[in-house]
Amino acid sequence: MTARILAVANRKGGTAKTTTVVNLAAALADRGQRVLLVDLDTQGHAGLGFGVRAAPGEPTVHDLYRGTGRGTGAADLGHAIRGTNVPQVDILPADRGFLGPDGAVAPLALATALKPLAASYAITLIDTAPTADALLINALASAHHVLVPTQLHHLAVDGVGQFARSYFHVATTLNPELRGLSIMPVQVDLRMTMQREALERLEHRFGRDRLLPGIRPDIALAEAFGREVPLRYFKPRSRAVQDFDVLCSHVMEKVLAI
Repeated sequence: MTARILAVANRKGGTAKTTTVVNLAAALADRGQRVLLVDLDTQGHAGLGFGVRAAPGEPTVHDLYRGTGRGTGAADLGHAIRGTNVPQVDILPADRGFLGPDGAVAPLALATALKPLAASYAITLIDTAPTADALLINALASAHHVLVPTQLHHLAVDGVGQFARSYFHVATTLNPELRGLSIMPVQVDLRMTMQREALERLEHRFGRDRLLPGIRPDIALAEAFGREVPLRYFKPRSRAVQDFDVLCSHVMEKVLAI
């Protein structure tokens, strides 16, 4: 089976991308899957979710976009991989001081750098920043499948539509292996009329098969980041742990089994 790469992305902020990456990685590891997490968002919060911070001067994934290393950093990224406090999960940490690429970014720079690394893992998860910049294009050009977390309100639905245009552009011009798009609602409370309407709009626009079961509100998700561990190692009986286990099953079916 070819190692799979899943990007978690949305051009809108505040959609729980990092929360999704951290807790999905832990769920996959709990089922025996070896996971590489790529913290492409310069906030570095995916790393914090596993207790990993890159000190100034230490190697990070963002070294790929500096100077002569742009687009040729496969070996260097291997040196940047670090273990985490969860068995089976390794991370390419972010540089929290990274201000942007030194110059033009090759669209396939990250894909080239990840190819020899991803082969050692069942799945690579990429956490992305809420932008439409070159690093997001790099993530999409690396991936086989994209997971789009979104809130259920009307502006968020419009944001998914905007993101989908970037997805289809990359799939048709840069990355023919990008063949999967899944949408995952977050903060789900279908007692709210607005949420039910937004869910219907997503289903009408993208099809029922692209919609995944959502993640319900759970304050314990934020609390777990304060402990620097995924939620299942902080409050294993939380309802969000159950929701991420369901998500994990769908990822294993839709992404790993392909």
